[in-house]
Amino acid sequence: MKWISTQYSIRDLLHFDKTRILELRPDFQRRSVWTPSAKIMLIDSILRNIPMPKIYVHIKENLKRKELKSIIDGQQRIRAILEFRANQFCLSEPYKGDYFNFKYNDFVEKKLENNILDYRIDVNEVYTDSEKIVREIYSRVNKYTVALNTQELRRADFPGDFLHVSEQLSTVDFFDDAKLFSTSDRRRMRDVEFVSELLAALIKGPQDKKESLDSFYLSLSKWKKEDKDNVILRFKSAITDIGEIFPLNKDVILNSIVLKLFKKTRFRQKADFYSLLIAIDELKRKGYSIENKILDLLREDFGILDYHITPESDVELFSKYAIQCTSQANTIASRSWRKNFLKDILAGTYIAKYPDDNTIKNYHYILWDLYSAGCDMCPIAATTCVVCNEDFDDYSEKNARLVWPEDSATFQLSNAYFIHKKCFDKKGYHEYLSLESIEEDSG
Repeated sequence: MKWISTQYSIRDLLHFDKTRILELRPDFQRRSVWTPSAKIMLIDSILRNIPMPKIYVHIKENLKRKELKSIIDGQQRIRAILEFRANQFCLSEPYKGDYFNFKYNDFVEKKLENNILDYRIDVNEVYTDSEKIVREIYSRVNKYTVALNTQELRRADFPGDFLHVSEQLSTVDFFDDAKLFSTSDRRRMRDVEFVSELLAALIKGPQDKKESLDSFYLSLSKWKKEDKDNVILRFKSAITDIGEIFPLNKDVILNSIVLKLFKKTRFRQKADFYSLLIAIDELKRKGYSIENKILDLLREDFGILDYHITPESDVELFSKYAIQCTSQANTIASRSWRKNFLKDILAGTYIAKYPDDNTIKNYHYILWDLYSAGCDMCPIAATTCVVCNEDFDDYSEKNARLVWPEDSATFQLSNAYFIHKKCFDKKGYHEYLSLESIEEDSG
């Protein structure tokens, strides 16, 4: 085995490619996974004559005893250079220099191509017939190198207002109290990435995880101050409400329902937290709030959700929610469904008006499943009809009506009651509200 340190110009690389002596992807190499932004910024580095890391090349002979240059490490950089030479992309965002939107042919037309062709790359060439040695070199070069993740690359590629706001909001005290981010998350900027996802959802509703984030970083690199300040205010306001609803210092026990510290609940998981924050924001944007309201019943409901939501739950809707958090958890469809589910729970206190028909049906099925299965940690009200004092053996809508006391200030699972339909239908019975009675009064 022999090593030679040398340099290749980009002119050399183009010649190697044209004469077919350049082998870009040996079978042990990773696939090309660079983003368009990464390719653009590599060309920017070349134009600014910023050195790039060394390339490792295996010099070998093919069957015709022709020398080949097989890339051990550096194929993604070389591939990006060749693609630019072939006019397959232009210098669009995040490039900021004098050659914005240039393709390679534009450099040729303006006789500027030497700015690219003369750039030189440091190279280590290895001469060996042993594939084992080549694979070991590849392993050694890559094994102890921590590759930049997508968000770390964004920090380099997309400076600007959206990045600055995401970094700023990722440091709010609540996140430390809630243990939402691990030390590793903080170190690898996954906290900033998650806050970016939350901001994107506040701006345009639930998004597919990470797929559209680059577009927000690009379009909001210069963010109108009024719009930026509004989104920051909404973000902090929703965080404040979560801190009001959930205990941050000790568990709370309410009518035998335990609501744990936020950092112990499932809602500190990113999939749950995403949907919770967006649900709260949507309610607040419509003018609803929890200010000056008693939150105990809402807290009981979240204690029930936290205790019972698992894929194996006896409550069909709780099981569906849990599955939506794990299977395709970050698609628009899953995020939107979870957000709407939590918004129905929150609305009982935020809106504090009698629920709509769809919400009542969801409440009905949740309570029906809870009591039919004899689950622990349930609301206290519903095993016996409060009119005739007889037990329920059938919670179906044909036999039971879900109602709330007439003086209810909030409408949660935890203060809902089942009444036999035959009991509720008795003329003159007005102590409890149902959808039917509301509709009659409004008529």
